[in-house]
Amino acid sequence: MKKRLLSLILLAFVLCGAFAACTPSEDASQAESVPDISAEDVSEDIKTEKDYPVLCGSFMQPGTFKNHSLSRMKEHLGYMLDVGIDILILQWSFVTEGDKVSSVFYESSFGADKKAASYDESGKMLLDTILAAAEEMGVKVFIGLNENPEWWNKYVTDKNWLTQQSELGIEGAKQMYDTYKSKYPNAFHGWYFVFEFSNMNATDAQLDNASYLLRTYRNGLYDIDPEMPIMLSPFVTASGPSPEKTGEMWEKIFAKAEFRPGDIFCCQDSVGAGHITIDLLDDFYREIKEAVDTVEGFRFWANNEDFTQADWTTAPLNRFVEQMNISSKYVEAHVTFAYSHYQNPDMGKVGQHQAYKTYYETGKIPASTMTKPEITIDSSADGSSVHISGKIANDDGTVAGIRIFKNGSLLRYLDFSSDYGKKVFNFEYDDGNLSGSGVAEYVLYGVDFYGNEGPEEKAEVEFTGKEGVNVALKKPYTLANPPADNYPDEQGIGLTDGVLGNPTYGDAAWLGFLAKAEVVIDLGSTTEQLYAVEVNSLGGGGAGIYATASVVVYVSEDGVNFTQVASKTYAPDDGVDGLYTFTRAVFLPENTKARYVKVEIVPLKSWMFIDEVSVYATQE
Repeated sequence: MKKRLLSLILLAFVLCGAFAACTPSEDASQAESVPDISAEDVSEDIKTEKDYPVLCGSFMQPGTFKNHSLSRMKEHLGYMLDVGIDILILQWSFVTEGDKVSSVFYESSFGADKKAASYDESGKMLLDTILAAAEEMGVKVFIGLNENPEWWNKYVTDKNWLTQQSELGIEGAKQMYDTYKSKYPNAFHGWYFVFEFSNMNATDAQLDNASYLLRTYRNGLYDIDPEMPIMLSPFVTASGPSPEKTGEMWEKIFAKAEFRPGDIFCCQDSVGAGHITIDLLDDFYREIKEAVDTVEGFRFWANNEDFTQADWTTAPLNRFVEQMNISSKYVEAHVTFAYSHYQNPDMGKVGQHQAYKTYYETGKIPASTMTKPEITIDSSADGSSVHISGKIANDDGTVAGIRIFKNGSLLRYLDFSSDYGKKVFNFEYDDGNLSGSGVAEYVLYGVDFYGNEGPEEKAEVEFTGKEGVNVALKKPYTLANPPADNYPDEQGIGLTDGVLGNPTYGDAAWLGFLAKAEVVIDLGSTTEQLYAVEVNSLGGGGAGIYATASVVVYVSEDGVNFTQVASKTYAPDDGVDGLYTFTRAVFLPENTKARYVKVEIVPLKSWMFIDEVSVYATQE
């Protein structure tokens, strides 16, 4: 499980490149419903105090925005100013590999002097662009220093590595300060400490190393400019120490870290990442608040997460507001990871922005105005699939998507958010997971941008697929093309153990492939009356994961000579944000028999995640 958690964190860094791939081109047309906001439109009194929690800042990962022009950056910041967000935290400004620099997002000789073999300076104008827009529009910028993926392996165990990274961070900060501070004196406001601590079961030596790293950065940055604050944003996890022990841990670190008045401890609430459940949030923030209060002038902010890491979608607004409400008892301000990515209209999040704007202006989340979807459900002639079609009205523009349940389990989320403003959404869906016979109950309802659920529409369908058993269950197999190292088949039984994954790639049941998967299952003896092969996978485009494009089935008696007996190509995954589980069913010719069954599973593109391959035979 530790390996799987690490792979999730590393994929988060890969995703900043995926975000960039989705960014519209410079001349891409914007949705007609998005207002054209310029600096002149931003009200002078936009920071009016409110008696309910609202955001004042957002994180921004650099890869997504490295090619933004000044006008596009001003547009982006303008949307955030429209909802009171006047602080931007650039999560990192350069990336290091050991004592080398692998990429930079600001212009200086620093990276070129220490460049790694893979050195990339294609985004070197980003910081200048951000600061220029921010200076003009009254936005304060906290600049993250060096990011290094080695952190997730090194953590606080190698003091020499910590020293090396802090020296690189301070050297980079000096060059940034000399280049930009006089040019953008108001926007160049503070520093962000990139490396993310969590509540950890640490030795005294490790806690000392954590204090040493923070102290080295803090004092080095203080020497550059004693007026500029530093912000850090650790996270909490329920798998770590208790809230009480977490507070004690931070109190020990703070005692030696030498923070100065005005510095900011901005704790990630970890609800979006799934590290804790929302019911634990109050306990952790209460205890951390007590630790922060032991340092004179130290400020306590919340980094409330506005996403759901399970499928990298925007969090329901009602959940996000609850996170702010809980933490508001202990903190003086709220920022988020990350309005820039998950709620800003120029990232395609028009409905999400409008929903938050309604809350920002009123302090309330409106009740649902959705109606029931109108649906038609039919079973195919051979009983192997069910076709669902229908529509849902969107008169007030709040409908974000539809959830489809089958026999109480979520079958699919249809995301309509990219078509914000349409008055009616039409939809179709085919359910091919019908190897047996029986009655399936389908339940559909709309979901709006506030997180409300609309009224349900239900239908029952009788299907008459063949009755059978999964003869591949618990049987051994070989893989010609193994899964990626980050999502391995750790026990060598993951595809036939009968364990299905949840609709999140973090579930250890999933095997992740970047190319065709070829599995050969040994049924143990020749088995007659084989009639279907099923492949259970993830789909939806979330985190770059798409449902399988095709499945080809071969059979053999000796495991060497195979004959193709069936294949099926599927309609392209439509690439919605939400992940969903999906079963590809391939029906075999009558009287098929074999000892070995080879299944070739071809990805549509990018990642393909599979948790189970089943082979069905009729019961005697």
